Formats: sequence, C-alpha cells, structure tokens
Amino acid sequence: MNRARHLRQLVRFRGATAPPAGSPASDHDKTGTTMTPLSQPRRAAFGLVALAALGACGGISQQQEVQMGAETAAQVNAQLPMLNDATINAYVNSLGRSIAQRTSRADLDWRFAVVNSEVINAFALPGGYVYVNRGVLTNASNESELAGVLGHEIEHVVRRHSVKQMEQVQGANVGVGIACALTGICQNSAAQAAIQVGGTAVFAKFSRGDEVQADEGGFNNLIAAGINPTGMLTFFNKLLAEEQRSGGGAASAWFSDHPGTQDRIADIQRMLNENSGRFNGLRMDSQAFQSMKARLRQLPPAPRATQ
Repeated sequence: MNRARHLRQLVRFRGATAPPAGSPASDHDKTGTTMTPLSQPRRAAFGLVALAALGACGGISQQQEVQMGAETAAQVNAQLPMLNDATINAYVNSLGRSIAQRTSRADLDWRFAVVNSEVINAFALPGGYVYVNRGVLTNASNESELAGVLGHEIEHVVRRHSVKQMEQVQGANVGVGIACALTGICQNSAAQAAIQVGGTAVFAKFSRGDEVQADEGGFNNLIAAGINPTGMLTFFNKLLAEEQRSGGGAASAWFSDHPGTQDRIADIQRMLNENSGRFNGLRMDSQAFQSMKARLRQLPPAPRATQ
C-alpha cells in the first residue's frame, strides 16, 4: 500500500479539524496560539528534497534543519487531530520551553503541541518541534512525569538524532522519502526512513543508543530546569505496568516506538541513585500542572480512530 495512503487511513479521526491554535508549525509568536500549515503540500515536499540535496554536499545546517522541521510539522498538523485548547497549549509550551532553554540549543524557536489522541506517545521533529499526545497528559500524575517525556523528546532534537539519520541515508533520497510519505507524489524505498504519523513514530525509530542518550540528557535537562527527574522513572513504571496488565492498549505505541524500555528503566534508576543529592529544592509538581489537568477533564473525549 502507498505509505501516504496508509498514513491517511491511520489518522482518519471523527471530528478531525484543520490545524488549530497552539501547534508547532505556527507563524505566530511564542505563545503557541496560532497554526499556519503550508497551503501547498507539494511545495513543502520539494523544499525538503532541496534541503536534503544540500545536506548531501556537506551536512545539514541548523537553518536547513529548522526549515525541514517547519515544513514537516505543517504536514503533520494537517494529518493529525490537534488539541485546540489555548490553556493546555500555553502550559505545555511554557513547560517545554523552560526545559529546552536550559539546553545547548536554547537558540532554537522551540514549539510544542498536543495531539488529540489518548494513545500514549510523543515525538519530535528536527529544529525544535515537539509533539505530545493527549494520552501522556491524561496519564501523567504530576509535572515531573510530563516533564520527563518532554525532556526526552527535547534531547532527541538537541542531539540531532533525526538529522543524523537523514545524513546517513543516500543524499537527496532522504528528502524524496519524506516527500513521498507526506504527499504521495511518488513511491520510493527511501520513504522507509521517513515520517510515519499513524503511530506517532517520526522518521525511522531511534536506536537504543539514541534512546539512552535522550534519557540521560533529558534527566540532566530536568535538573537544570529545577524539576525533579523522578517522574521519568514513575511514568516508565506506570506504562510498563499497563502494558503488562493489558497486553497492549494505549501504552503499546510507546513501547513500539521507544525500544529497550526495561533496560532504560534500570538506567534511570541508576541515575536517580547516583544523583539523589542534587534533588533538594527541585519540584515534583506545580499548581499550573494541576490546573492543566482540571482543564483537560473538562474537554470532550479525544476522537476515536475509524477504519
């Protein structure tokens, strides 16, 4: 099946709307309250091809990375149902930026958005575009747990994991692959390294090494932002218990898209043990998080996927 057609089938939701306020592809200011998807998907696709061709000549620059992320985000926003709530979007953007601005890539214009799906997952695009599913917000019990998920995805961007994947594939074929996956303008084997939004897995799945790096970097980024990283462990354990109890369900996508989870739990436990003296004064929760949760409970249920 054509990958773009498969993508459209996977993300066909009842009540899905045009890209809402607060998503990462916004041309608005940093409040994340406006989303402006590209009006010409094919133009964006060919832009990606051009960027990849440039990357093949000497690596993808930060400017190219940001443009690539922006154009890809516009396509993601057009395919997925985004949670169009100013209060929740403002909180998630505020929390995400408070972490991202403590990293070595604070100069990026970080954008955060919530996908209106109860599937528990999150993903990041090149250039500072981070998406978290509503299911993460629903299942997080405190700010530390949500921050742990965001910090992990932020670190993928900091370390340019997606960009490095693209540089390792054959030159301009990377851009062609993304274009094929998002627009259906062609069929090309390079699309295997491209975006797959149906399960909210973006680009090829990261290696276990990438995931460990994202955990370790995210752990330290939370501490730098004044947040206790214990939530990384409690959220992982919560997901693992749900997976073992139900044998699937909302948590299954997380384990599919984030390999080596049990080993990573042990690694996070080790980091917590080794750094326990650094946690004094770090917050586990906030009133802003609990206000966000209260607002979330007031919203209509997330749309269900249809066949």
